[in-house]
Amino acid sequence: MDKNLTAFLAVARHHSLTAACDELALTQPSVTKRIANLEHEVGATLFERDRRGMRLTAAGRVFLKRAERIQHEYRQCLEEVSTITTAGLPVLRVGAGPVFHLNSVARLFAALIKQFPALKLEVKTDTGHDIAQPLSAGEIDIYLGIIPKEQLDDAILVRYITSVEHGIVVRADDPNAQGTHIDPSNLRGYRWVSFVVDPETESRIQEHCAPEDAVESIIDIRTTSFATGLQLVKEGGFVMSAPLQLAHRIESEGLMIRPSLHGMPRREAGIYVRKSSLGYNAIQAVLNYFETEDLPF
Repeated sequence: MDKNLTAFLAVARHHSLTAACDELALTQPSVTKRIANLEHEVGATLFERDRRGMRLTAAGRVFLKRAERIQHEYRQCLEEVSTITTAGLPVLRVGAGPVFHLNSVARLFAALIKQFPALKLEVKTDTGHDIAQPLSAGEIDIYLGIIPKEQLDDAILVRYITSVEHGIVVRADDPNAQGTHIDPSNLRGYRWVSFVVDPETESRIQEHCAPEDAVESIIDIRTTSFATGLQLVKEGGFVMSAPLQLAHRIESEGLMIRPSLHGMPRREAGIYVRKSSLGYNAIQAVLNYFETEDLPF
């Protein structure tokens, strides 16, 4: 990719010439010259120096959006060409939401290793809310879970597998666990735990559990660990929202999960992959796995 554009993206990413030089293995004068060349080419100043480092100007922020897209397109172009000349990926990097990484990833990885003994595998479960970005940027090769439609573009292939609805996790001896549904308004006074970034479900919980004039989030503890969330519920005084598809894991810990009386948002979940990587055998194996296996949800 164009060396001036590469330098711009490195400085924008780190907000620092020094850090950008370290990433690019270049001297500071070299990076400074590349930025100057790019600013001359576009006819605008892209960075301003302040006491915290390099800050994008208004023109720089506009340019960054297009530059990131150019970088993504360039990477995907290399990927498409590579699928013609290579047998597959040396490392498959998988991002997975809780329904998939707690129910399916271990069996999926065992099947992939059996088919491709030399393949290395990585799984990332803490992907944050803007999940499409690391997928488009090539930081992960495939995502299993939910990506909001507004984050997607036509470079991403989507295959939906299931729909996910959250319920409420409580202790088995909690009075709220005795019915078929839980009325969230009966949970005022409990402390809430969240182990996933899920603004829609949190909004629904807030609507039914918080006082009408409440402005702060009802979530008291945030963790990326499903096991930690369950342990907190076991300790008493805590409740947690979780996908209903995880009921068997929750009940194996002596806890109960029930649907919300008012319902929670139901969303389609599945496989997301860059179209440019579809030629890789490992990617096709993942797609085939979820088409042929008897899934636990």
